[in-house]
Amino acid sequence: MPYTRRMSIPATVLHSSAVAIAIAAAACSPRRSNQAEPSAAVPVLASAPASTQTFADRDPDWAFADPARRSKLAAAFPAIDAAVEEERASQGVQGLVIGIVIDGELAHAQGFGVRDLATQAKPDADTVYRIGSVTKTFTALTILGLRDRGMLSLDDPLARWIPEAARLVYGSHDAPPITLRYMLAHASGLPWQGTFDVTQAPSEQTITASLVGLPLENAPGVVVYSNLGFSLLGIVAGRARHATYHDVVAELVLQPLGMTSTFWDRDAVPAGRLATSYDFDRAAPKPRDPYRIGAADGSGGMYSSVRDLARYVSFELAAYPPRNDADSGPIRRATVRESHTFGVVDHSGLSFAAAPAHGERIASYFGASWAAGWGVLQTCDFDDLISKGGAIDSYQADVQLVPSRGVGVIVLTNFSQADLRPITYRVFDQLLRLGALARRVRNPSPAFAAALAKFLAVYNHWDDVSYQAMLDPHRSAIPSEHDEIAGYLQLHGTCTAFSPVEVIAPLKARFAMQCERGSFELAVTLAADSGLIVNFVGTSRDVSPPPELRTAAAALASLVGHWVGDTYMRHLAHTPAPRAKIVLDFANLHDVHGSCSISSFVHDGTDWRAELACERGGGLVLELAARSDGTVTRYRFRAPPGCPTR
Repeated sequence: MPYTRRMSIPATVLHSSAVAIAIAAAACSPRRSNQAEPSAAVPVLASAPASTQTFADRDPDWAFADPARRSKLAAAFPAIDAAVEEERASQGVQGLVIGIVIDGELAHAQGFGVRDLATQAKPDADTVYRIGSVTKTFTALTILGLRDRGMLSLDDPLARWIPEAARLVYGSHDAPPITLRYMLAHASGLPWQGTFDVTQAPSEQTITASLVGLPLENAPGVVVYSNLGFSLLGIVAGRARHATYHDVVAELVLQPLGMTSTFWDRDAVPAGRLATSYDFDRAAPKPRDPYRIGAADGSGGMYSSVRDLARYVSFELAAYPPRNDADSGPIRRATVRESHTFGVVDHSGLSFAAAPAHGERIASYFGASWAAGWGVLQTCDFDDLISKGGAIDSYQADVQLVPSRGVGVIVLTNFSQADLRPITYRVFDQLLRLGALARRVRNPSPAFAAALAKFLAVYNHWDDVSYQAMLDPHRSAIPSEHDEIAGYLQLHGTCTAFSPVEVIAPLKARFAMQCERGSFELAVTLAADSGLIVNFVGTSRDVSPPPELRTAAAALASLVGHWVGDTYMRHLAHTPAPRAKIVLDFANLHDVHGSCSISSFVHDGTDWRAELACERGGGLVLELAARSDGTVTRYRFRAPPGCPTR
């Protein structure tokens, strides 16, 4: 299972409470989920009291900027199919199916290979597979839906709903009690599996009885990936709703989303739709009956198809962006977003490519955390990659969505030797290559129009009174800003208009300035009360630096490729660092990067930097200042932001 390294939970979600233990011990035994007594209608979602929140007048107004985005993404489908088929063949996987969800619809689905070795039947979007631990995301969403309806609290001790949990054995006296919140984020301390045989369709009683005397692997608050925890959450959902777990999931999620091809039992799958399950003999796999996991279904018992999962992924993506229109889904948009965000940091990593081609990444980074059933990844390409994989019998599933891009990918197979993550990442890679997988952007606050008009007036014709008038009254004027703005004018000439490039927050954005020459971007922050400028800084590209900086930067770049004592004496001898250290620093740069040359200059505020292209090891950024004779007074080499490419 993924994400098994242990790390502490953030203090904000710790809930130690002797009172909670007392409540758990005093709790009445809840009604069993297999009772025949009918359940009442599920409570409707309650709105937050109007007195508790104050809202802005304007809608946040997020949108994709490129009107041709959908067609550009669709143009990648042939290349995606080719890449997936290549990966399937290289892994020796007999068959799989993929689905790509864009803006709420299954935009592309394709089967590869076969779903049955004997009949050679082909998989498609309606082929049903077991999805294993992807089921956990349905369990988590169901728990959150019951929370929204006032039927449970995430801070409920587990023992409130399963009294046997009061007899779990904690490793230390200061351990807080297990709550549903901990369990959703795999931070309960419960072990990976219970002491029962999950392949024998354990009953609810078998699962709950196994908790008596069971030692925790860690105190609650430390990550331990736990199938047992989600099996118990499924039981909790049924008890909170006074129904079966299956019925609660159907009521809150499956039926509202029209997921008619999602099942809990292979016998319920229509004839000819189920992908065959095989034993684990890769040389000569033989069909086998999938085992039932009974009351542990909350951890991984679900069957589904690409078409049905596309409905689920569409619903998850539809929670974005935050907005003001009617919230008519079975689970609140805010709750769906919550299921992707709260949780526990798990681990991070850095990997290096074995033999990257020119333009490919040398290193890739990821950071992983657990939210409510979902894993949340931050990578070089995405900072909001929401993902969950599953494996059971010979079935495997991988579901990943990038909410800020409005795109999700589903990959299903019934052949256990498959490694689905490389397949999913190849799909995303092809979408990224087109440059159409861009984030939503926000329209900036209307206050920017007036504030930037004032800035342009000062920029083109400096006037002290006008300069003061463009600044927020709580922000003091800075004497050096006259020279800073004059420097922008010298580089770019007259500027007449502006357009948003990135809206970071309603009152913080970057703008492309339309000027006589060069590329000029201005980052601006406005005050919330006055709408006037609190801070600004310009970034200039496609402009020439002063001659002394060009000379000094060329000299330092040449020293990376080959040390020359005369060059050092002419440009670096007066810097404070000892010569021996400077020699060693440049030798280390050469070992990693080889020879380097200047590709461009960038001006930020009042500072210059040179961007270097190198033989290997990715590029370099050289920040420097120099006297009129080219003598360097200050310099620093650093890696460019992001993951380095060759």
